[in-house]
Order: sequence, then C-alpha cells, then structure tokens
Amino acid sequence: MVADRALRRRLIVIALVGVSQAGVGCVTAKASGPRGTGVAPMSARDLRHDARLLAMLDVRRADTLLVDTLLVDADPDRRARTALAIGQLRIRSRFPQLRRLLTDGDTLIAANAAYALGVAKDTQAVAVLARAVGGAPDPVAREAAWALGEIGEPARMVLSVALGDGVTAPLRGSAAASRSASVRAALVLATVKLRPAPIALVVPWLADSSATVVRAATYVIGRLRAPAGVRAMLTVRAHADEEVRQNVARALTRTTVGDSLAALAREALNAFVRDPDWRVRANAAGSVSTFGASALDAVQIGLADSVANVRIVATDSLSVVFGRDSVRWRRAWERDTLLAVRRLMLGHVRRLALPLFDAEVLTWERHADWRYRIAALEHRARATDVDRVIAAEAFIADTDPRIRTAALQRLANVANDSLSARVRRLAVRASTDRDSLVRSLATRLLAPRDSTARPPRRATPDSLVARPLVEYERLVRLWGAVGSRQPVAVIETDDGVVTLQLYGREAPLVVEAFVRLANEGFYRNTVFHRVVPNFVVQDGDPRGDGTGGPGFSLRESFSRRRHERGCVGLATSGPDTGGSQYYLCHSSQPHLDGAYTVFGTVLSGFDVMDRIVQGDRMVRIRIL
Repeated sequence: MVADRALRRRLIVIALVGVSQAGVGCVTAKASGPRGTGVAPMSARDLRHDARLLAMLDVRRADTLLVDTLLVDADPDRRARTALAIGQLRIRSRFPQLRRLLTDGDTLIAANAAYALGVAKDTQAVAVLARAVGGAPDPVAREAAWALGEIGEPARMVLSVALGDGVTAPLRGSAAASRSASVRAALVLATVKLRPAPIALVVPWLADSSATVVRAATYVIGRLRAPAGVRAMLTVRAHADEEVRQNVARALTRTTVGDSLAALAREALNAFVRDPDWRVRANAAGSVSTFGASALDAVQIGLADSVANVRIVATDSLSVVFGRDSVRWRRAWERDTLLAVRRLMLGHVRRLALPLFDAEVLTWERHADWRYRIAALEHRARATDVDRVIAAEAFIADTDPRIRTAALQRLANVANDSLSARVRRLAVRASTDRDSLVRSLATRLLAPRDSTARPPRRATPDSLVARPLVEYERLVRLWGAVGSRQPVAVIETDDGVVTLQLYGREAPLVVEAFVRLANEGFYRNTVFHRVVPNFVVQDGDPRGDGTGGPGFSLRESFSRRRHERGCVGLATSGPDTGGSQYYLCHSSQPHLDGAYTVFGTVLSGFDVMDRIVQGDRMVRIRIL
C-alpha cells in the first residue's frame, strides 16, 4: 500500500513538474476568447447547428450525432461550446473526447474542455488534468485546477503535490511556484472543496507576492474557518487588498481562534470595524459578536456605521451582546429608524421574551407600507400557538396578498387541538381568496392532518416541451454570433441606478427570459427580498417574500464566467429550478462557481448595489 502510494506520488510529480518543463503535447498559447470584433456572417447550416445545440441543452437530451459533428466543426468557437455542452449534460460516452481536447491547440477549446470535466466531475480525468496544470497555457491550467477541486477526493494527491507537499520551500520548489499567479491562485482555491482541506499546504501561500494568491489562501481558510490557518492568516491582516482583509475578518470567530489567539484576534477585529472598506467592517461585526458581551464596544461601533448593511450585521448579534439590558435595547432602537434594523431587533426581543416596542409596533399594523404590516404580523405571532392564531385573525383580511399569505403560513405549525376550529374558520375564509397562493395554503390547512397529499410541485424544465427550432434560431441570431451586441439592463431603485451587462452568448435562454420579463413589466415595484451583507442582493420575486416566480423554470447555463464582485446570477432552489429571481454579488464567491448560472455583471452603480438592504424597493428594470 505504501509502495503504491509512493509510486502514484512519483507519477504525479512527473506529470506536474516534467510537463511544466517540456510542455503539454502540441498545445500552443493561442489567444482564447471570442474571435473577431464584428458580427461574423452565419450560414444556414451553422445557424441550424447552433440552434440544435441550444435546444439540446434546453431539453437536457443528448444528441451524440450532433455532438460528434460539432466537435470536428471548422469553427473553433463552436467546438468550444460543444465541449461545454458535453460537461453540462454529463454525456459520459463523450468524456474521452473531452480529455483529448485538453491538448487542443486552441486554448478556448482546451480551457472549455477542462471546465466541462470539472462540471461533470470526471474522476478518470485526474491524470490529464494534472498534466494540464503542469504545462498547459494559463487559461487551460486555471480551469484544470478548478476541475480538480470539483472532482474532489480522487484529485487530492495531485493538488497536494502541486502545492508543495513534501517540499521545504513550496513558494520556490513546488509545481505551482513555476506557474503564473492566476494558476497558483486556482490551485489554492481548489482545496476549499476537499474535506478535510489541506490547510497546512494552503498556509505557505499567504506569503505569496501576488495579492491574487493571498486572496485565494485567505478565502479557503476564512470560508472554512479553519483553526489551523488562523495564526498564519493574522500575519496578513493589514494587507492592502480589501478582499484579503475581508477573508481574515470573516475567519476570526471565537470558536476558530480559541483561547490562545483570542487577544490577537480581538485586536485585529477592533481595527477591522474601522476599516475603510464596508465589507471588511461587515465581516468584522459578525465575527466580533461571537465573543459575546465582552465585544460590546466593537459592536456599538458597528451599530453606528454609516453603511446600513454593516449596522444590520451588528444588529444581528445583539441578543448575545445586550442580553436582557432593556436600556441598551431602547437606545439602539431610538438611534436607528431603518426598518430592516428594527425588524432584526424585534426578532431578538421576541426570543428573549422582553416586553419592548409593543406600542411602537402596534402603529405599524395600520401602516401604508406592507413591509411594516408584515413586521407587525411577525411580532404579534411571537412564539405560542395562541399568538399565531390571534395574529392570523388580525391580518387575514389585509389588502395585500403577501400579508394574507404570511398569516396563513403561521397557522401551519399550530398543533394545539383546542385551536383547530379557529384555524379551520380562517382556512375556509381564505379558500376563496383571489390569490392562488393563499388558496393553495388554505387547501393544505383544510386537508386531514394524516393526509399523504403533498402540495403541487413547482413546474420544472423536465415537464416542459422543447421550443420550435425557429425559436432557438432566433436567439442564435440575436446574441449567438461572434461580435453581436449584448443586451444592457438598467435596474432603477429608490437608492439609484445599477447598470448591467448581460451575457446573451453564454446564457441565451436565461438572458432571453430576463429581457422578456423586463420588457413585459414583470420587474416593477418589487422588493429586494433577500440581502445578505457582503454576499448577495436578491430580487425578482413579485410577491416580495421569496416564494414568487414567473410560472416557468429555466435550465442552468454554466460557463466559465465566475462569481466575482458585481456578477449577476440566476437564483434557484435546486438544479434547473431558476425563474425570475436573480442576485448580485457584493464580493467574490468562488464556492458558487459551477453551481449557479452567471448571466451578467454590474457595469456601474456598485455604490447603489452596496446601499441596498433587505426590503428596499426596486422600481423597474429597463432593457437598453
């Protein structure tokens, strides 16, 4: 067993180091990316082939004859897109072709093949991916490193050897050291998918001269909150790169740092809560609160922050910092009138059973803004079955279906049989509601408790039929040609405007749905129903509570676009369940890559995006 492991390790070293010196097969560093600057003419044959490829991805039915035809097409861009399709549809019979494409002379094709092998999690590709990491051009090597991370445990030894396992000075003597900063960073990031992650191999890269690599190393340690890497990570707490500081701040929780590093961690966090970057301050506010009441001063700084999302993070921790101190609660309430902050405070005082703010919230029950009324409903419902029934009785006739829905949802957990008659009366009343979701909830409440009936499943793409081929041809003509103009969207909010560049070539079906819904007025007067500070801003639900959608589902459209700051992604509740809901990322989120569709990016309005808090209004979306 030991001899076999040593042999495997030796072979990996040869693949990584030997190839990095000799090169990989016939790979040459041709430029990757879209060809040309103008719109290339498209023949009827090419149009039909591209439309059939799009249709194949939409219905998730492999057409191996089409795949084989396109893999030898004269257009390298078409071959590259076909490689992606093999991975997305997991066409196992064509995985060998993907592996061979890793040595294609065109880097776009080879890089797409590497990415596709990662999406497909092809364990038999580990050896060829190792060779690509060792000697392929940077775009290919980066995707190969990512793919190894997606494959996971079978690729552990390759990643470990590449990062310098057994090497005294990894930053000089490892296979990764001979590669560019972007490849080194990709190799480090890939370890975040391993369980357990090899933190000891990540730590040395905190000393890399490239901020990109240091960012990757701190991301792995920070996301996993790995105690083994915290002491080393504290050495880069004053790094010039704001994402490095964000990652450090995120890692410094009480559990992660333990007793031995608690003082150093608190010192770093006390500096971070005053950092120039609000995202660092937000992460710091979350971490410092884990130290409990002793962190009061630092949390108070967060509560007074000029950025609302930092105050929200600080508020989220108040129950462990303020405890049952009514005076502090009252001062915090009076200091911040933001609804999102006050709703969090109400949640805390309910859990603590503190008799606070009842009079203030009572006035919200008649507020013109439905968001205040739903906060009042939440507060009324409190914790007991009686509270929930009383709250539902008070709000079941509200003019807004979102409130009526929330009222019925509170009744679903009522277990007290003595209240069953009152619950039934409310459900019968709601069963004739003009809103379909309210009626559906009422039907479920009226069903016998031991009923095996389940609510109807949301429509998925598997229940949809393919579009006529001419529809796919229209999308290809619109955005599919190299050099074609890609759509631009403008999100108008009460806080200002965010402008998006949409990726019609990479995600035509998702972009088409987004553009169509915007043009139909679907995205009007909604709310950002989910905002997680320094993570995502989410919108696209006409109901405003996270349950709404357009009535159809979309397939994922994976591409090599990454979850970087400002990316636009398709929100889903599982594979291929996207609809109208989308999200914008506050910061890089590499763990989402290959799991969600990125279909655009923010061009301008980052400051507006950063100011949005949960519950803020989205006025409309315009397509330019």
